[in-house]
Amino acid sequence: MNYTQKDLGPTIGGMLYKLKMIEAITNNIANSGTAGYKRVIPEAISFKSVLGEAAIHDYTQGPVSKTGNKFDLAIEGNAHFLVEGKNGPEASRLSNFQLNSKGNLSNVLGQELVVIDKTEKDINLAKSNDITINANGEIFVGTEKYGRIALQILDSKPVRIHQGSVESSNVDMIGEMASLSLML
Repeated sequence: MNYTQKDLGPTIGGMLYKLKMIEAITNNIANSGTAGYKRVIPEAISFKSVLGEAAIHDYTQGPVSKTGNKFDLAIEGNAHFLVEGKNGPEASRLSNFQLNSKGNLSNVLGQELVVIDKTEKDINLAKSNDITINANGEIFVGTEKYGRIALQILDSKPVRIHQGSVESSNVDMIGEMASLSLML
C-alpha cells in the first residue's frame, strides 16, 4: 500500500509528540534530585510546536528542606536568584552556594551570586564564619550589613529566603513514572 505525505502527517506528528513527551519525562526524572529544578511539560498545540522546543514550565514551589549549610539558600515564592552569566545577570533557582576563591558566593556552576546595596567596606565573606542571611536576602557579617541578594521577582506575592535550606525539585517521581509507562 502506498502512503502519501498527507497520510503520514498525523502519524509522524503523533510519534514526534510522544517522543517529546518521553524526552521531557525522562529529563524530569533525571533532574528530580537537582535542587530548584522545575518540571517541564512539552507543549503540543500544533505540528510546528511539536517540532520546536515549545514547553511549559511548572513553576510550583518544590519542598524546602534544611541542610544546615549556611550557604544553602532556598527561595520561597515566585522568584529567581540573579547570578553572573557570560552575558550579564541570569536567573537561577540553583540554591546550594559555596564560597569561591575570591570569597564570593557562587553556585555549583561557578556563577557568582549578584549582591546589591553593598557596603563601601571590602568584606571578604571567606574570612568570616559569622555570616547570616535574613528572609529579605540581606547579608550580614557579624552585625554589619554587607549587602542584599539580587532577585528576579516574578509576581506580587511575598518572597522569602531561607538560609541553611534548599528547595528540592518539584518533580513527582511516581507521577512521572506513571506518565512514562503510559507513553510506552
